[in-house]
Amino acid sequence: MGDKPEPEQEYDACLQPTEHRDHLCVLMERGQTAEVRRRSSRPAFACRNCDCRAHLATDLCNPVPLEE
Repeated sequence: MGDKPEPEQEYDACLQPTEHRDHLCVLMERGQTAEVRRRSSRPAFACRNCDCRAHLATDLCNPVPLEE
């Protein structure tokens, strides 16, 4: 009782738009594959928008922790 449902998350939206230029999806578009590999070699998070994987949530637009 009293539990409110979580608000629907808007997918396809970047939760950190001021940092978007450094997210993996943008780096991929720029062809910076070596940097993407470096930031995703030990993934702990996935992006809900594009499914990119990264060790830091701050490298993704809409991160969710990966299940262990």
